[in-house]
Amino acid sequence: DPRTPHKGAVALHGLLPSSKLITLKGANRHAVYGVYENTCVDDKVNRYLATGKLPANDQICSKQAG
Repeated sequence: DPRTPHKGAVALHGLLPSSKLITLKGANRHAVYGVYENTCVDDKVNRYLATGKLPANDQICSKQAG
């Protein structure tokens, strides 16, 4: 859903106590994994998919210079 604002993602995250939120600073869309070509986001998600282990804390990535 590309129209979901970040505050909506934060609100849902608050309802899911064991969830972790990855925020891409400066992104203007939702669901950036595999599409936005941000190695920080992609590496974090790939690590979870490979191991099944969530990071200890929420994660923040920066937009790559392009």
